[in-house]
Formats: sequence, C-alpha cells, structure tokens
Amino acid sequence: MPFIVINSSNNFDPIHQNEYATEQVADAAARKLLEEQPTAIVRTAQVLKRYSAKVTVSVEEAAEQPVQEVVE
Repeated sequence: MPFIVINSSNNFDPIHQNEYATEQVADAAARKLLEEQPTAIVRTAQVLKRYSAKVTVSVEEAAEQPVQEVVE
C-alpha cells in the first residue's frame, strides 16, 4: 500500500497530492520537507482506502414572474 506525507502546518501544501511506494521513500520526502520548512509539523501515513464521489448539477430556468418594484 502506498504512503503519503502530511504537512499539518499547511493544509494547502501540494505534497498532500503525492503518494510514495514505500515507507522509506515517504520518510525521505518528509525529512526533505522538514529541512525546507523547519517549523512544519510533518507526518507520514499509510493509505488504507481511497474515497471518491461524483456530484451532478442541474439547472432549470425559472418561470418568468413579474418583478415588483420597491419604492422607498
């Protein structure tokens, strides 16, 4: 199973998109990240499951209704 590196200090870090084949490779990536960002909180984790979902968006035109003008 693949491994990932998690930068808990930055939720938008692109490293979250990478998967590593072995724990050793993930560990090396985590150590490199920590050298670049010494104050980061970095973790490695083994991927057990992947989840995905699909969303359907539909649009419907609203029936024309007269618009009442507001007078102040």
